[in-house]
Amino acid sequence: MLDGPDGRAQADGILFLAEVFATLVAWLLLWLRTQHNLMASGGPAGAWTTLSDRRRLAALFALRAVLGLFAPAGLLLAALLFQAVAFVTSRRVRSGASSAARPLPPATQPAQLAPYAPTQADRGASAGAAPQVAYQELRPHEPRTIGGYHLLGRIGAGGMGTVYLARREGAATQVALKTINPELLDHNELLRRFEREAEVLAMVSGAYTARVLDSGVDAGRPYLVMELLDGRPLDVHLREQGPIRSPEALRALALALAVALSGVHRLGLVHRDLKPANIMLTTAGPRLLDFGIASIVDGTRLTRTGGGPGTLTYMAPEQFGDERVSTAADIWAWACCVVCAAHGTSPFTATSAGAVIRRIVDTGPEPAALAAVQALDPALAAAVARALTVDPTGRPTHGTALIELLTAHQGPNHTPTEAAAALRDQITQGWRTLAL
Repeated sequence: MLDGPDGRAQADGILFLAEVFATLVAWLLLWLRTQHNLMASGGPAGAWTTLSDRRRLAALFALRAVLGLFAPAGLLLAALLFQAVAFVTSRRVRSGASSAARPLPPATQPAQLAPYAPTQADRGASAGAAPQVAYQELRPHEPRTIGGYHLLGRIGAGGMGTVYLARREGAATQVALKTINPELLDHNELLRRFEREAEVLAMVSGAYTARVLDSGVDAGRPYLVMELLDGRPLDVHLREQGPIRSPEALRALALALAVALSGVHRLGLVHRDLKPANIMLTTAGPRLLDFGIASIVDGTRLTRTGGGPGTLTYMAPEQFGDERVSTAADIWAWACCVVCAAHGTSPFTATSAGAVIRRIVDTGPEPAALAAVQALDPALAAAVARALTVDPTGRPTHGTALIELLTAHQGPNHTPTEAAAALRDQITQGWRTLAL
């Protein structure tokens, strides 16, 4: 028994220490549960319990425990109240992320979208669930983090680079992180191409293109972070499901690509590698990807002339000569992609590289390929034929001119805003007829 003033003081001291200890334990447990909610909401089941996560959490937990032992009681109580608010907020984030895709902050986007940019409703057409992307488990030699992003799996890999499913530490939204393979970090041309893609994507407005969210270098390894798209490339779709048979969907694809090119060309850029493999079909519409060999029209450091890079069956005639490659080359490639979507292959497919070049510069496209577009949409077929004029000056000179050609038969709209809205609606409604 603790009697007398000294006993009561001792009892009060023990009670105070017990309260402080309980506050410390509650604060630590709430912090741990908050971390669990934030990490589990953005990744696949069990992702937060990987070895690297457990080590990091254990270290942070121990650090907070030590700091809490020496913290004043008032400060500890304030920390508990703050952590309680954070815990409640993290539960809302977790429940929301399980039922809907959360868009990343548009802080890195230009303040003003292109006139024909898809609306938030268009971008969120598939927001009933977070993007479902097939991925593979990371191999033992692959990194677990790059530039502050936690890698959850491998979406795809090639001879030059790898695309990972990733999530920024402490965030819920998944992203696609693209980086160069380590064995190629001394390949100067590849590094320049990667840097060029990041530079170009940062300038493009995002109208039917993949939004760039972040870029940087981690331990000498450059990376590019883009929005995660819930789709597959056009070439894969054609291989697995065959050519597009919906006239409305084919026109929506053609219009959306024209809108994407319009945004690119207004910046004075040429994509130079428009092909089905670089067109992602998502439920919210097509997206133009891969700006790694884009060039600037005015002859500055990104411009190349002559037989520069590209994909042979989608290259314009002037890309095989000494002429400067202009935006008209993208218009040619656009026509090839539209024909491929309706026919299944490029209109210039042949048995050898030499035969492909002869067909491009001399004999012309395969008639059966053009007939596939004609059967679905004669007006679109006429625009395609115009875009496949050998002389670049005979084609629409840029994406905006292409849009005007595609919409000329619809009659004038009263204002540019009304025209943009009508075009956006036509793309959205037509795209809904495509079975993905």
